[in-house]
Amino acid sequence: MEYGIFTPTMNNGWVISKTSPQFKPDWFLMEQCGAKAEHYGFDFMLAPVKFRGFDGETEFWNYTLDSFSVMAGLAVSTSRIKLYASIPQLMLPPPVAAKMAVTINEMSGGRFGVNLVSGWEKEEYTQMGIWPGDEHFKNRYDRASEYLQVMRELWVTGRSDFKGDFYRMDDCRLGPTPTSPIEVVCAGQSDRGMQFTAEWADYQFLSCKADPEELRQLNGRLKAASDKTGRKIGSYPLFAVVLRDTDEEAKAAVDDWRANQDLDAVQTLGGHASTDSAEDQKSIRNQLLGSDAFMIGWDVIGGSPQTVADKINALAEVEGTSGIMFTFQDYLVDMDKFGKEVMPLLKR
Repeated sequence: MEYGIFTPTMNNGWVISKTSPQFKPDWFLMEQCGAKAEHYGFDFMLAPVKFRGFDGETEFWNYTLDSFSVMAGLAVSTSRIKLYASIPQLMLPPPVAAKMAVTINEMSGGRFGVNLVSGWEKEEYTQMGIWPGDEHFKNRYDRASEYLQVMRELWVTGRSDFKGDFYRMDDCRLGPTPTSPIEVVCAGQSDRGMQFTAEWADYQFLSCKADPEELRQLNGRLKAASDKTGRKIGSYPLFAVVLRDTDEEAKAAVDDWRANQDLDAVQTLGGHASTDSAEDQKSIRNQLLGSDAFMIGWDVIGGSPQTVADKINALAEVEGTSGIMFTFQDYLVDMDKFGKEVMPLLKR
């Protein structure tokens, strides 16, 4: 069982609240997260990619670091942990991303992998004039399949003459090719998304409740998809850890963040138009105050060290789970507490 960190390359992490820890990402934070992750025995780190935030009072995700650049830095400041950078497929041609991946894989001694982001937020791309049109919502996995086919051809053979609907190579060259495999992880839990992962990726990120039965069902769907392709795909469910000395303290922290969530940013993230009527806006805000949208919708594993460890151990026992990825709030403080008080209780 592997345990991973969702690297905090975006300001304020993954809690959209005015009373949660507020920070802007910088290299010191990235470097310290890498050092602590290795020290406490985490197995991998993944850096997300984001080019447009959601404003609001907290300016949520308005300040971000580049995923590949951060992982290149961590490639030389760490020695053991696996590193994943995120590829925005609409922004980088596949040969460019393939070259960048080979370079960092070499820098890290073969510890590098990629997370392919198919592109779901229209405004992130229209601001740059590169949105391919709303048909992208229907064909983004077809585009992603071609993208990874080109990358894998280049990694394996150093050449690609691929001709598809979205990418056309003409004796495209890549040298050097990687000296060790570059693993691919993807998200997307629709049937089409899982089919894509089963065809081209090595791991699937999952969003679900911290419930072993729900995870078992999702893993079953992933296995059914991978059985059709003859490939073995592991799952990486993602959870937000809220670690306190007692269960009551953890619950109180989440309740406080919920009561003080940045509703403007949460509404923008959820795609609610600001031009809605005043009555509609009031209704939306009331709904958000009773939801976990301020936690990006990810389920919380919260409580005392023993409670958190028990919940993680139960999830780790679900067949098909290759690893679990975590987000924290005050990363440097929370990673110390998790490493010292929870890691020794986890089944490896």
